[in-house]
Amino acid sequence: MPLSTNEKQARPASPGLFLVKKKDRVTRLKEAVQAATPGICTERALLWTEYFKDKANQSKHVYVQMAEALAHSQKNRSIAVHPGELIVGNYTSRRVGGLLFPELHGLVVMQDLFKFPNRETNPLEVSRLDQARLLSIAPFWATRMLAVKTCDSWLDTFSLVLNQLMGNYYIINEAAGISHIAPDYETLCRLGTDGIAAKAAKLQKQSLMDADKWYFYESVRIAAEGLAAFGERYAQLAGEMAERELDEDLAAELKGIAEVCSRVPRKGAKTFREALQSCFFAQIAINNESLDNSVCPGRMDHYLYPYYEKDLKAGLLTREEAKELAGAFSVKMSEIVPVFSKYITRTHGGFFNGQIVNVGGTHKNGKDSTNELTMIFLEVMDELRMRQPNYTARVHKNSPKEYLDKVYGILSKGANSPSIYNDEVIVPVLKQNGVKIGDARNYTPVGCVEPVAQGVSFSSTDAALFNTAIILELALNQGRRLGRVAQIGAKTKPVSQMTCIEDVQEAFEIQMFHGINRLLKDLQAIEIANAEYHPTPLSSMLLDGCLENGACSTRGGARYNFSGIQCVGLVDAGDSLAAIKQAVFEDKKLSMEELVEHLKNNLSDDRWRHYLLNMPKFGNDDPFADVWTAYALDVFKAALDGKTSTRGGKYTVGVYSVTLHEYWGTVVSALPNGRRNGESLSNGMSPSNGQDRKGPTAVLNSMNRIDYSKTDNGINFNIKFDANTVGSPAGCTAMKSIFSTYFKRGGMQAQINVLDPKVLIEARDNPEAYPHLLVRVSGYSAYFNDLTPAMKEEMIRRTSMGL
Repeated sequence: MPLSTNEKQARPASPGLFLVKKKDRVTRLKEAVQAATPGICTERALLWTEYFKDKANQSKHVYVQMAEALAHSQKNRSIAVHPGELIVGNYTSRRVGGLLFPELHGLVVMQDLFKFPNRETNPLEVSRLDQARLLSIAPFWATRMLAVKTCDSWLDTFSLVLNQLMGNYYIINEAAGISHIAPDYETLCRLGTDGIAAKAAKLQKQSLMDADKWYFYESVRIAAEGLAAFGERYAQLAGEMAERELDEDLAAELKGIAEVCSRVPRKGAKTFREALQSCFFAQIAINNESLDNSVCPGRMDHYLYPYYEKDLKAGLLTREEAKELAGAFSVKMSEIVPVFSKYITRTHGGFFNGQIVNVGGTHKNGKDSTNELTMIFLEVMDELRMRQPNYTARVHKNSPKEYLDKVYGILSKGANSPSIYNDEVIVPVLKQNGVKIGDARNYTPVGCVEPVAQGVSFSSTDAALFNTAIILELALNQGRRLGRVAQIGAKTKPVSQMTCIEDVQEAFEIQMFHGINRLLKDLQAIEIANAEYHPTPLSSMLLDGCLENGACSTRGGARYNFSGIQCVGLVDAGDSLAAIKQAVFEDKKLSMEELVEHLKNNLSDDRWRHYLLNMPKFGNDDPFADVWTAYALDVFKAALDGKTSTRGGKYTVGVYSVTLHEYWGTVVSALPNGRRNGESLSNGMSPSNGQDRKGPTAVLNSMNRIDYSKTDNGINFNIKFDANTVGSPAGCTAMKSIFSTYFKRGGMQAQINVLDPKVLIEARDNPEAYPHLLVRVSGYSAYFNDLTPAMKEEMIRRTSMGL
């Protein structure tokens, strides 16, 4: 049954529970979170159902429905203040838990309902009672979930769902709701929800009654009030706990929590602690509003610094106390995990969430913005090394030496965070897409690697991922998979008639355009469904432009609107084209027909396989190979150029794969680069595993041959170093030197794993010995133990570089 609004809140009540030594507070909070067993929280799904089952709500405007449903959930869900906390708030009813969204992709996820507790990868606790409760709401949502509303018939719905489950050609993440945003938390801290609601009310008075604009403003007012009331619930709870607490010091701490939560997020934040708390309440609520994926606080060292500086000068805060608060905030962000089915885990493995906190960079005027809070966050990420937040760092030509030394020092010690982003490339890329220079300089990565102007962009940066490697397979078999008869792609020339590399290129280009058009047709139907049936008023009120335009972000209300399409298997396609060019048309060692026959046999002849593996490969400073990867990127971009989303923004090109490169490796047939079916594709922009044979400088030289003005949605470039070679001061200096050169020569991004190869093997074989070994996967961090067995092997197979 749905939860009653009168059900009791979960709240620790024993006096003395808050006995925490101050110097150990963050460590103890970390240990408590890491010791908690992840599970499924049913409350959001049940409360959402309770609201929509009420007939009084069913005739309301969809904007009002969404705002009221969220407010209803925030008002009636369980809350708790855990021992030792300074920043409070719970994503779910569990200490570490995940949410279900029955109106979006929840019913698809529920196919694993009875498997979650015992599955090998990412098990999640869920009680028999909760399983029964979730089953009871399934019939209600079966005819109301987003996929049903997207399609005209049950046959189309079945086709869409099946395509998403199989996901052989592309995955549309917007089918599960739109996320991947960096909200305007700076304005929330400055104005508070009352200030934002007042602005909405003023604009509402200028709108026609019962017009969409009027209802949008009404929904913003409801969402703002719901968020404010959510914070006040914690104020009441902490106050009640303080009254029961016998220890005076701990009672004072609880009273401090109550005081902070009584003011924020309703009123503008006055202190550093209030600003952090306000951000975290909003972070929880936005993750509950739509898909709980990659809601990013972004540039916290930048917009929170005035609060830190003011408190420091007033004697209200010390540096160590600020670090403790930042640490407590960071730990809280690890309390959410995604609820993914077996199929979705293939795409987003390792409890992916992608809540990015970014440090460094510049002010809007172009001057360096690093400050003491930047250094504090760097220390926190080094000392905590948790799966969340996804920490990133910006660098530019005027980044201070102290800052760069700290970033590379942390990485050389094996923190594997932060990933690094080059302002000298990214700011011009954003500007070329129409982003004003001040907004471009205020960018933050979102999700995995995607740069957006913070607080002003609704970029849906992970709208879809596209299997580029399979496009080459279709090009070599007239639009069919090798060994199959179904016509999936366009009808192109048979290989028997391909007499030059240009014939292969022509087929590749035709298949690419056909595949992209097919993807966009499905994606745009989902975009429309999200706008009509699942608007997001809370997110919209924290994205500049939506209030001014009187339009939800799902309808293009934000100042900037883009949608990111990810190119997966790019390097495999480029290396394969290079192999065809050399092996068939230059060396003439075999014909196109003979090559395709070997591919159909999965390169079972080792002699020919090794011959193809030894063809030139991207990542070895070989211009012949590198130009073909650049060409494959050009074709992908050309297929998207000129296409716009239903929100009016362009489709942008990303080159990252999350964990799809491993799954799609089991889908794509053998390729001319020597890769067999079943072997992983390349991860993001990185060279294929084991094919970068000439060391890190050669890899970086190849990377510098790519024109990153064409990857406006970002890249992930993974590179792994042997901890035995870079862990020393000399190794750190060498690493800093080669990456400084890489960025000066136009590199866009890098994420550096520093690992002992033996440790990865030991962690695979004895997982209990390394429960929280943090690794960079593909734009995000995860505990090695949380990866699928296949992804663990893929991490091990990545080339381990020395310096």
